[in-house]
Amino acid sequence: MPSHQKNKVMKRISHLMIAALLSILTVNSGFSQRPTDIEWEYDSGWALQKENSGGKFEKLFAIGTWHVPGYIFSDSIETDEQAYQSKASLFKERAAPFNMIFVNPGQQKKYMSDKIHILNPFSSILHSFVDRAPALPKGKDKDYYRSQYMKTIVNSPEFDMHLDSKIKQLLVKLPNEKHIYSHIDEIALGGVSKWAVPPSVGAKINERLKQFDKNALVFVDLLGHSRGSTYLFEKRYLQTHNTLPANPPYKLIDQKALDSEIPLLGFSQAYNGLPVYQFNNGKYSYSEYDVETLKSIWYENTKLIAAAYKESGDVFGINAFRDFFALPVLAGITVDALKEGLGLKTPIWLYFDGNGYAKPADLSAKAYVIMMKCQIYTSIIHGATGILFWNDWSKKPEVFDALLPMLEDLNKNVSIIKLKTIETKVDGDLHIMFKQNAKGEKYIIASNTSKTENIKLNIAKIQKKILQPLEVYISKI
Repeated sequence: MPSHQKNKVMKRISHLMIAALLSILTVNSGFSQRPTDIEWEYDSGWALQKENSGGKFEKLFAIGTWHVPGYIFSDSIETDEQAYQSKASLFKERAAPFNMIFVNPGQQKKYMSDKIHILNPFSSILHSFVDRAPALPKGKDKDYYRSQYMKTIVNSPEFDMHLDSKIKQLLVKLPNEKHIYSHIDEIALGGVSKWAVPPSVGAKINERLKQFDKNALVFVDLLGHSRGSTYLFEKRYLQTHNTLPANPPYKLIDQKALDSEIPLLGFSQAYNGLPVYQFNNGKYSYSEYDVETLKSIWYENTKLIAAAYKESGDVFGINAFRDFFALPVLAGITVDALKEGLGLKTPIWLYFDGNGYAKPADLSAKAYVIMMKCQIYTSIIHGATGILFWNDWSKKPEVFDALLPMLEDLNKNVSIIKLKTIETKVDGDLHIMFKQNAKGEKYIIASNTSKTENIKLNIAKIQKKILQPLEVYISKI
């Protein structure tokens, strides 16, 4: 290795060793919070950021990703300068459209430092405490007992101490001074469990985190769909009972659920008691409802769950890749429902499918991205101010490759998206937003969420008169 490259490598290794030593010393000598470069405020559905305690708060349109297809995160130290620079170039190319990425402590690299890093350690933190509980039942319905146990310890000094200890450990290992947090994924569905994590637990984690990181922004991914939840079963049950029973009340659900691998899914229901799943010969699938019924229960479920979990964080969203693909209008309905449940001040960032998890095998990557573009802009028209992407590790990055040019165009349109909204119109599958800048210049963002029908666009001063199926239109008026 040439001497100048060797010096660079040794310098990088030295910096990492010093950082690790400081981390150890900090833990052993008492906690000292790492500074953050970002302060946050929330207004009119926007997250406003101010960096380095100077300047003014400015709107952030979030574009984030979990995993970067084509790039492999690693906690190893690159000792070969050429290999390091090659990985740096690859990361910068693949992550170019994003302003935030999920990064595990220890996997950060210097070339990632311009991105906001998203940390999501809270599921393991919670379950490592619950795992200590003596004699909790095991088996297929263990998550019912774990969730009920969480309610009994949420305000205990022991749980506070556990959270505080884990949060302190996290804060001395932060991968970046620009960071935010993601709460337990799909918290109202249970995350890695099959029964909802109680809202009080979500709120407690948020509360304890902000004792130590006062500028923390916490994003909450509420659901993986809005067809229903065990939380809504609990809510209905407690309308006629004082407490939930010690054991799952299986007599109240479809008895066919008992033959399935996950019998607790029988308790997943909509706000009005409609079941999320149907069961047959030990298998389960979504219950089928007509479009208008699905849209109605989707809205009400989302609204009620958002209101219940609103103390869990600052910014909220859901992921519903298959449902958004099947019925793109749900992207807009989701935002409307979240806004009603949370209030107009709270920012909404929806998750989308970044690498073809929900793509049918016979659909091209290009066609799939066209559908996602419609979903994304429809959510923006309804008031979303950020988007995140989940990427299936098992798939080749063909969808992600097709997604990158679309996100490049989206970044060019962010200046329009940030303008003042002066009017929003929704009529079935036609969604229109009007924006205006300080000079009085106006812009239109429109989408057609129908997969099959053209829609007339009768707007004065606009030459375009027809929106094709799934088309998005952006123009100065």
